[in-house]
Amino acid sequence: MKLNLSGELIPSDWAEIYRRWGYQSGFYCPDDVRNAINNLEPGEELLLEVNSIGGSVFGGNEIYALLEGCANPTRAVIQSMAASAASYMIMPCNRIEIHLPAQLMIHRASTYAWGNSEDLQQAQQMLDVTDEAILNTYCRRCGDRVSRDELAAMMENETYIGAADALRYGLVDSIIGGENAAQSGLLVASAFNNTVKAMRTLPDIQTLLDAEKNESDRLRQELEMEKNKFI
Repeated sequence: MKLNLSGELIPSDWAEIYRRWGYQSGFYCPDDVRNAINNLEPGEELLLEVNSIGGSVFGGNEIYALLEGCANPTRAVIQSMAASAASYMIMPCNRIEIHLPAQLMIHRASTYAWGNSEDLQQAQQMLDVTDEAILNTYCRRCGDRVSRDELAAMMENETYIGAADALRYGLVDSIIGGENAAQSGLLVASAFNNTVKAMRTLPDIQTLLDAEKNESDRLRQELEMEKNKFI
C-alpha cells in the first residue's frame, strides 16, 4: 500500500476539522498512517511517500510509534523534503530511501510559552526532554556512523542535509538516482529565517474553530426563533 504524506503534520482531531471545511490536501495526520496499517494485507509493504515540512511533535511521536509497532514491512521514500517532525517520524521504517535532489531538515523543538517564571521553566524542561527524545531517534538510526554530539550540533543549527550526506550519516539507506553523488555539504537553515514555517499553507486552526462556533451560534439562534413562532 502506498500512502502520501505531503504538507504539514497535524493532530488527528485537527484533520477532522480541516476536512469538514473542505480542505483535503496540504496536511496529514497520525490516523492516516494508523488506517493504512490497519488495512494492510498480511506481508504487504507500507510505502510512505514523504514530502513534508513537519509539524506537530506529538503527531510525529505517534507516527513513529505506529511504524515501530507495524508488523508489516515499512519503507519511506523522501521525494522532496522530510523536515522537522517528518524527518524523525520515519526513522523506525525498515528502509528509508531518498531521491537525489531531496533533503532532510533537523532542528530543535520549539513552542510558544506564556506565564510566570515557573511556567517558563516548565516549558523549557519540556523542550529539553523533547530534544533529547528526537535526538535519540536519529542516533538509533545512524548507529556509529556519526556521533551524538554531531547530530546534536546539527539540530542546534537547524540543518538541511542533502541526499549524499544523509546516506553517509546513515539517516537513509539508499539514494534513488544517484548512489555516487558527491557530498553536498550542510546548509544552516536559520540563516534563511526558518523557511519551513514560510512553507505552511493551511489557515490557522483557531480560525476554523471560531468559524464553527459562530456557525453553531447562528444555527442555535435560528432554531430558537423558529421555536418561538409556535409559542
